[in-house]
Amino acid sequence: MFTLLAMENSEITPMGRLLLDAFKWFDESLLASLNAQGWPNISHSQSIVMAYLPNEGIRISELARRLGISRQAAQKSVSELEMAKLVTTEIDPTNLSAKTVILTHQGKAIVKAALDAFAEIEQQLSARIGNAEISHMRMVLEEDWGMPIIMNNKLS
Repeated sequence: MFTLLAMENSEITPMGRLLLDAFKWFDESLLASLNAQGWPNISHSQSIVMAYLPNEGIRISELARRLGISRQAAQKSVSELEMAKLVTTEIDPTNLSAKTVILTHQGKAIVKAALDAFAEIEQQLSARIGNAEISHMRMVLEEDWGMPIIMNNKLS
């Protein structure tokens, strides 16, 4: 059972940490799989950016908002992906002061390879921990968790 005392005594790992560890495992599996297939090395932060790039393109400011990072941080990752020839940037015709990020042909191909890798990784994980567990995990993760919970405990 979850109690604050159990968490403080390290008897229980906080769920947030478990989710972060699971995300890290999936991302490491993905990046290693892409590397083994001969795709260019991309960093953890670049893989997250790639996950949020729609085929039709996106403004850098909107990408930053979706990622929860500054526009400058998004621009840095986009520049790195542009050097790897996975994306290109264009002036947004509806707002000449904005740039749109667009997947290149190679960028679209690596996204497809990543989706294929994720499917295979999920199948192998299912073989390791069970189909029912994966189905249940997917069901819980697909639920609408509502607005973020804000704890307003005062520091003492």
